[in-house]
Amino acid sequence: MKIGIIGHLKHPIAKPHAGGLESFTDAFVRRLSEKGHEVTLFASGDSDPSLPLAPIVESATIPDSLRRLGRVHHEWVESVEDEAYEQLMNKLGQQSFDLIHNHSLSPIPLRFAGLMPTPMITTLHAPPLERMIGELQARGGFQCGQFVNISNANARAWSPFLPNQSVIHNGVDTRFWKRCGSIPEQRAIWFGRILPDKGTHMAIEAASLARLPIDLVGPISDDEYFQSEIVPKLGPNVRYLGHQRHDDLCRLIGRSAVTFVTPCWDEPFGLVVVESLACGTPVACFDRGAIPEIVDDSVGRIAAPGDIASLASAARQCLKLSSARCRHIARQRFSFDHMIDCYEDMYLRAQTGVAA
Repeated sequence: MKIGIIGHLKHPIAKPHAGGLESFTDAFVRRLSEKGHEVTLFASGDSDPSLPLAPIVESATIPDSLRRLGRVHHEWVESVEDEAYEQLMNKLGQQSFDLIHNHSLSPIPLRFAGLMPTPMITTLHAPPLERMIGELQARGGFQCGQFVNISNANARAWSPFLPNQSVIHNGVDTRFWKRCGSIPEQRAIWFGRILPDKGTHMAIEAASLARLPIDLVGPISDDEYFQSEIVPKLGPNVRYLGHQRHDDLCRLIGRSAVTFVTPCWDEPFGLVVVESLACGTPVACFDRGAIPEIVDDSVGRIAAPGDIASLASAARQCLKLSSARCRHIARQRFSFDHMIDCYEDMYLRAQTGVAA
């Protein structure tokens, strides 16, 4: 099939990825291409040139806002993105794609979906966003294309505005995410974007209580939070290793005995959980969002949200879990191949007009 992928514009689709959506989009486009589809990715011009890229802005909007204005000016970001997406949707109506798959966080593609001759599917990667809700309420969801959610928990959050959604869990490339190296060390890891919503400081506290040294890996998305809550806790048992390349991150996860996952909000999915399991590392995590859909007692332990003592106990219990079982669950339930098969089935249904 000839497929147009609408990416989001806030960060480039390039390694080291700013977050889960960038990583997902990169891998998704590559796997569709590997399977023989003719794919075009509409994203920012500073994305990875090895992708089948058709830039719709020169630079990703958040880094561009920081360069131009010295801060993330959200109104400016929205204005630039709205104009870029509007121009794109006008052009897509004149092009011969079999299907458009929207992974953006913008309401503009929804506005044009009902006017296009090509079917459009939107994957909802985030909790309900005010501007997207406004578009759905103004036009009715049936005029905005078909929708896929990445978890049952996130689908429930969207259900007041979208009663008809399919659910396809996110997947990870289990050919890439795998255990690299020998027997894991008796230490923990936390990885992701460092900001209050991700609860990095609670992972440090829980690791200390569990008497486990911990490595922190990821980009600093909130410098004030990092300086006030993380830096004072750094030392021999708490190391910040920076924003690592994915192959190095894979090695670091695989050598760890447990991964802490500490969201302070309801994560729509939780790619870090599946990436950890694919590397054979169990997870100690908070009961938030979609995490209970991924983790059972054979691959991790779930603690009450914000309960540091419970999280520390969960981490100690994870040390007894099977690395092979973690890997098996990731491959069986959350592999990229399984996810792509589900999407391809939906693509065929959308192209032939059969309801999902």
